[in-house]
Amino acid sequence: MNGIGLFGIITVCSTLAVFIVCIALYCRIQTKRHFKCPRCGARFKVAGMRTFFASRQGTDRLLSCPQCGMSCYMENIPDEEYTEEVRRADGQRRREEEEGK
Repeated sequence: MNGIGLFGIITVCSTLAVFIVCIALYCRIQTKRHFKCPRCGARFKVAGMRTFFASRQGTDRLLSCPQCGMSCYMENIPDEEYTEEVRRADGQRRREEEEGK
């Protein structure tokens, strides 16, 4: 095998390795995100590869809600924002309970 053929094989293998690493990192990032259904408000997570191949519109993905079955573009939300929203709602609920007593 000459030098050009070997260089071609190395290039293809390197490109493929970089592509696989990028997909793996994307799937890892998607495990830290969830989606919110605009119809019923359900929040759910989806496998990373499913979101990789889903149709996109900005950061939204075309998915089906597991709760109500609606298929539309759903908001992609980081888990940190969701946990902060839950904390605020819990704090508000506690204040309301304390005021009611």
